[in-house]
Amino acid sequence: MHAPNGESESTVTVLLTGADSQLSKALLRVLAKAAYRFDGRTFRVHALNHAELDIGDKQSVTAAFAHVKPDWVINCAAYNAVDRAETAADEAYRVNSLGPELLASECALTGARLVHISSDYVFSCEPVGIEELALNQNSLTDSILTHSGLTESGLIESGLTGRGLTESATPAPLSVYGQSKLAGEQAVLRILAEHAMVIRTAWLYGVDGHNFVKTMLRLMATASDAQPLTVINDQIGSPTWVDALAYLIWQLIASPLSVGCGSGLFHYAGQGQCSWYEFALEIQHQALALKLLDKALPISAIDSLSYAAKALEKGNKLAPRPSYSSLNSDRVRQYLTRENLALTHCPELWRHWRWQLKAMLEDYAEKCP
Repeated sequence: MHAPNGESESTVTVLLTGADSQLSKALLRVLAKAAYRFDGRTFRVHALNHAELDIGDKQSVTAAFAHVKPDWVINCAAYNAVDRAETAADEAYRVNSLGPELLASECALTGARLVHISSDYVFSCEPVGIEELALNQNSLTDSILTHSGLTESGLIESGLTGRGLTESATPAPLSVYGQSKLAGEQAVLRILAEHAMVIRTAWLYGVDGHNFVKTMLRLMATASDAQPLTVINDQIGSPTWVDALAYLIWQLIASPLSVGCGSGLFHYAGQGQCSWYEFALEIQHQALALKLLDKALPISAIDSLSYAAKALEKGNKLAPRPSYSSLNSDRVRQYLTRENLALTHCPELWRHWRWQLKAMLEDYAEKCP
């Protein structure tokens, strides 16, 4: 159990599933940094991993609720093996659809509230309807140059005004993983409606677990100049620092607006958008500046079809991915701003994805000198 030494009368008991995930670890890390308190509310967290709580098993869920007696549940448990899910659909649906449904049903019985994490992979490509898009002009909260260029921090800023999918965009998942995640969020909202918060996020990375940033750093440090990295350039999304998402979740739960009413569906991701190729270039650029890498490695771009064909030649069949899944975070930002809640814990919360990457890499440099 994770809790402060002295608990107040307003202590909120939280059941955290998927304790081994990078998001769960970030939730515990940032809560500890905040001394287990957000906006006057104190949190006591019971973090359970898969061995301790199988969310796809009704008896396991019922037993966990009876033991913890949560006020809130944060569901970070998921089947995230996107390619493997194509041949393991039953397990993907058991974890990503049945699991959230069982948690929501138990919340309905006990009066607990639920935060459920979903994915940008519920989408397929850039929508045609203008009503499904929104101008994302809040990429940086700091003053910036009018045109792309260097800021005082030395970061290169580009694409600060980009489009992103809002919560009203029509889902159209291409993969079994995406379909199972959509089924899960639909079950949660059907059972709990606005007594649940479903948060779609995208391209998560952080200092823990397996993610694109850490994979790129490893490959960049070990690959030879004769074998440049090849990264997909026609899938567009929004890289998101997992610590920023964690701060957002605690802030949402602590918000006075979360008492007695819910929020339904939210999008949250780093501001702006890029391709995986552009993301890789920026990872190398910043890692070199922080001396996490000794030298630059050639990085070449490849389209999704060619990449999948090369993978198939090696016996690996890839699941289809969205060509466009950049998320617009305006709704959740307005939700919190109305109450003027203090977001001083994480200055990068509403900043461009490049700033979030910089914060993560600085943390990584401290932990892995």
